[in-house]
Amino acid sequence: MNLWKWAEGKIKKLSLWDFAMVKIALGLLGVIIGAYISTFIKQYVWYFVAVFVVLYGLLMYKVFRKN
Repeated sequence: MNLWKWAEGKIKKLSLWDFAMVKIALGLLGVIIGAYISTFIKQYVWYFVAVFVVLYGLLMYKVFRKN
């Protein structure tokens, strides 16, 4: 099985909520990176990191779990 077929199979099993989590997690990653520009975000950067790690962990669990 090649990488593309494997990835397509996993992506087809994701729901609309999973894609929403992807968007939120990537948005939070952008906020974390942007924290070094804004002092407001810098105050709360660890909250954003915690939410990002939780969402990313859920996504990785759904992608790599065996059905």
